Amino acid sequence: MMEINNRKKQLNWVCRILITLDLVVVSAGYLSFFQAKQQLSSSLIPDSTRLQIISDGYIFHASLLAAVFFLAGLWFYSFHKKRIAIVLFTAALVGFRFYPA
Repeated sequence: MMEINNRKKQLNWVCRILITLDLVVVSAGYLSFFQAKQQLSSSLIPDSTRLQIISDGYIFHASLLAAVFFLAGLWFYSFHKKRIAIVLFTAALVGFRFYPA
């Protein structure tokens, strides 16, 4: 009985660590978007050109991909499907890391 309880604690800690890493990855993408938008704000640069420059960066798109997997993982985690959640949280990190630049 003690082994089952210990296994659940380990799965919970793995999920918590992966959730934290996924939050860092997703927030980094959004922060880079707003930072680039702020740095390119000028009356000489049209909005369409500014958004084109920002959308050419892979970090924002990779963080959107990571956010989708992260959200799915949160849903499974909230329904106590921790193994599926771990797979989805890990997929978010791997998807962000290996997104084509």
